[in-house]
Amino acid sequence: METIYNSKIKKVMPGAILALFLLCGSFISAKADVIRLQVKEETANCTGVAPQTCMLVKYKSSKDWELFYSGIKGFKYTPGYRYTLSVQRTKRKNVPADASAYTYRLIKVIKKQKIAVKTDDPTSQEYAWAFIAKHRWNLIQLNNKTQENSPAFLVFDITTGKVNGNSGCNSIFGSFEHTANTISFKQLASTMMACLDDKSNQLEREFSQAITGKTFTFDIAEQTLNLYQDGKIVLMFGMAPLDLSQKR
Repeated sequence: METIYNSKIKKVMPGAILALFLLCGSFISAKADVIRLQVKEETANCTGVAPQTCMLVKYKSSKDWELFYSGIKGFKYTPGYRYTLSVQRTKRKNVPADASAYTYRLIKVIKKQKIAVKTDDPTSQEYAWAFIAKHRWNLIQLNNKTQENSPAFLVFDITTGKVNGNSGCNSIFGSFEHTANTISFKQLASTMMACLDDKSNQLEREFSQAITGKTFTFDIAEQTLNLYQDGKIVLMFGMAPLDLSQKR
């Protein structure tokens, strides 16, 4: 009986040792380290799979701010604050395409400091929004169709969060929300005047459908304001002088 038992042990042991070795190897490869990370008070436009917004961070060895393409589990970022964080960083085993080689988890917020963002700094997102609010934006492209001499336009008031303009033949008005690189149109309404021709009717219908209740990423390229969804441009506006009477 003892001989049979010992024989079974000898057969099982190599497999058990191998399983234990693989388990330990897996644990070692997934071992996390704890690092200190600074997060800047503003984000920046970046491109991963599609245009997006990235936090700007500094590691212990960083000289300048670096784009951070990952997220930090458990961390809620608020623009306008500079953070010093203690985070757990774990190297991924199988890194997906266009993904960070690490995952991050918040351990502790060491410091949170309110920072006044300079609106005269061209690299600042606050500067971008101040620039948008100083101009009228005439529609020049909608769903890949060029709009020549289009009457449609938008005007943004970042102080009140109001937007108004024209959708083709009717005035539109409502509110919007914005982040560093997104615009969300909320509670849009319009006057109910009948359009005089089919072209105006079609423009009004397509323009209203394109923006009502929608959220876009955006960028400013020279003198155009471009709105994107899923990395594809949906609307393009050309910069024009702002008549202050157009702000409501």
